[in-house]
Amino acid sequence: MLRTRVITAVILLIVLLVVLMYGGEIGWNLFILTVLVGAFWEWARLGLFGSTQAVAYAVAGGLLCVLLERLLDLQTQAFPLLAVASVFWVAFAPWCLRNVSVGLLAHKGLYGLVGFVLIAAAGLALVITKTYGVVFLLSTIAICFAADIFAYFFGKTFGKRKLAPRISPGKSWEGAIGGALSVVALSWLIVSLSATYPELENTWQAMAYDRWHPMVFTFWLIVLSAYSVVGDLFESMLKRRAGLKDSSQLLPGHGGVLDRIDAQLPVLPLAILLVSAIVA
Repeated sequence: MLRTRVITAVILLIVLLVVLMYGGEIGWNLFILTVLVGAFWEWARLGLFGSTQAVAYAVAGGLLCVLLERLLDLQTQAFPLLAVASVFWVAFAPWCLRNVSVGLLAHKGLYGLVGFVLIAAAGLALVITKTYGVVFLLSTIAICFAADIFAYFFGKTFGKRKLAPRISPGKSWEGAIGGALSVVALSWLIVSLSATYPELENTWQAMAYDRWHPMVFTFWLIVLSAYSVVGDLFESMLKRRAGLKDSSQLLPGHGGVLDRIDAQLPVLPLAILLVSAIVA
């Protein structure tokens, strides 16, 4: 299992690096589209759609993203979609987690509509983030990865109080707090190093620090870390509702696409909305 997990991770990393270095805009957009179609299909499976319905939903979601990317000026016109997605994560998702209920999302039509919004918003956010450069892109998605990795180690070492026992028994308050504090510490390290290494000036962290008060900078880092946990828990709740351990087996050893990007779904749209304030 570990060997399979490592092999899959190495292959994905190689593909990502090749696309970023040699794929150009078209290659990156095709890579993102592939990821999104997989995510749409898995979202439909978690919503208890039939197999044909899930495939149709994935195709429709992919076409929607292509149309949005082609028809909108992503630097300005995509922000309403990102804002709607962020409102969902800030206002509705925590209510669902607190009550361990999908609420109105039990209706398949509404569930499908919300999936279109959340996944498309994250995809468009990735496309927009790439326009600021590869370093900016990697530094943005690294927020979630750092929060997740350090939350795991802090939780294993110090975890005593369960964060959401009915949804994800393995997660603890100590892990979540440790993950957030680690993101803050690493971000401040990046800011400090940016004075010595000019390439780090193009990171999300350095750009945010240059334009915000240090307390505001730290606050948003904690918020982004917290919502990476919300995204993870929300997907876990959907999997429990569907009676599935993983969103799919598309990524051997890792589960599905949503299992890898669940934390990014709430963070990317909010990070881009914050970016619009940073670079304005």
